[in-house]
Amino acid sequence: MMYQDVIADFAQRTWKNLKAIEAMKEQGLEVFETTQLINSMLGLLVFPREEFMGRIPETPLSQLKEEGWPVPKTREGFEPAPNLKVLVRYLRNAISHYNIKFIGDGCNEVRTIQVWNNRPLSNKKTWEAELGINELRGIAERFTALLLKDSNK
Repeated sequence: MMYQDVIADFAQRTWKNLKAIEAMKEQGLEVFETTQLINSMLGLLVFPREEFMGRIPETPLSQLKEEGWPVPKTREGFEPAPNLKVLVRYLRNAISHYNIKFIGDGCNEVRTIQVWNNRPLSNKKTWEAELGINELRGIAERFTALLLKDSNK
């Protein structure tokens, strides 16, 4: 099936693939849903950057929380993203530059990730946050919905 609206079709297909992997995991198959979630975020945040990023609303984080968006917990000494547009940029930069650390639960399962951004030349961290895998999935789901809504799909 060809792409008609590349951003929306890609987002929709990415979400369907993630749900398929999750369903396979529930059936007991050896698949890696967290790996697929990170791959999904990479595609959702990086792929539409040039065409879509300028249209992301500057919704304050407090409003996002009220609307049910998961918001990463900023690590001590760092300011949270002020709005959705900045949060998406921070997450995009962290994931696309592999500024990510997987944290296990002691039972060989990834439960939390740390993400951060660095200044390019000094490598000094400018933002660092932590979020659970379910929170990251929630962001992926809501961001996919935002991409689809913007395209009227």
